[in-house]
Amino acid sequence: MTIGFIGLGLMGQPMATNLHQAGAALVIPRRASDAVADLGNDRVEVLETPAEIGRAADLVILMLPTAKAVESVCLGSDGLISAMGSGKLVMDMGTTDGKTTLAVAERLREAHAAFVDAPVTGGRVGATNGKLTIFVGADSSEDYDRVAPALAVMGGNVTLIGPVGSGQAAKVINQLINFSTQVVVAEGIALARRSGLDLNTLIPALAGGAADSVVLQILGPRMAANDWSITAHMEIAVKDMDIVLHAAKIRGMELKLAELVRARWSDAEKAIGAEHDIAEIVRLVDPEFSGGGWHGGGDSIGSGTAE
Repeated sequence: MTIGFIGLGLMGQPMATNLHQAGAALVIPRRASDAVADLGNDRVEVLETPAEIGRAADLVILMLPTAKAVESVCLGSDGLISAMGSGKLVMDMGTTDGKTTLAVAERLREAHAAFVDAPVTGGRVGATNGKLTIFVGADSSEDYDRVAPALAVMGGNVTLIGPVGSGQAAKVINQLINFSTQVVVAEGIALARRSGLDLNTLIPALAGGAADSVVLQILGPRMAANDWSITAHMEIAVKDMDIVLHAAKIRGMELKLAELVRARWSDAEKAIGAEHDIAEIVRLVDPEFSGGGWHGGGDSIGSGTAE
C-alpha cells in the first residue's frame, strides 16, 4: 500500500515510521521530510502539496493539530479534494470536532472519495510502540477493511465505534476522562510529596486499587522523575477540552467539572508554557515540586523528545 502521511509531529512521526517498517511506501510533504529523514529514500517519496500526495497515495492519513488544519489540507487550494476520486480514501487520526469531521467527509464523498475518522490515544509511547488505542468511524465495512491493515500496525486496541463521526465522538469522551484524571493525579502527587510520602513507594502501592489508572502509572513516575520530555503539549489539553465543552453545549449539557478542568489546563498553559509537556501540570499545583527521582522503571520515563 502507498500511504500519504500528513502531520509528522510528535505522534505522526512514529506512526509513519511503523507503517514504513511494516512495508508501506510513504508519500510525505516536503516541509516535514526531516521528521523521517532516518528512513532514507527507500519507499519514501517527498511531494509539495496535499493534492500531489493525494494523487500518489491509495490512502492518505492525517495527524494534524487542529480542525482548521484538517479543513485546509482537505478542502483548501491544492488540497486533497482536487485529487480525489473513486478508490481514494482519507483517514483523519487527529482530534477534530464533530462538525468539521462530518463537513469534510461530505465534501470528499461528493468528490467520490471515502473518509474514515480514527482518532488515537496513548501518547508518544503508544505511537512509538504501535500500541495506540484507536476509535474508528467508518460508513461501511468495506471502508473499514481497507484501513484495518494500517490500523493494526499502529494500534494495540482498535475498535470500530460506528459511522463516520463516531470515532471523534468517542475521542471526546476519552479526552474528558483523560485530562480530568491528569489534573487529579497532579494534585494527588503534589499532595503526597508535601505529606512526606515517597512516590517510589506510594505509586506501586496504589496499583490495582480504586485510585489506580493508566494515567497514574504513566504520569506518576514521570512527575516523580521530574521528566518533562515532550510527549504531548499543554496546548493540546486546552484545545481538546474546548472540543469537549462544545460537544456538551450543542447537546444541551452543562459539564461543571469539565469547565473546571479546562480552566486548570488554561492556567497551566499560561503559567508554564503552551509547548511544555502535560506532566508539568504538577508544577502548577506546587511550584516548588521536586519529585526526588524515580527508581521503578517503565516506558514512560524519557519517552519524549526534550524541549
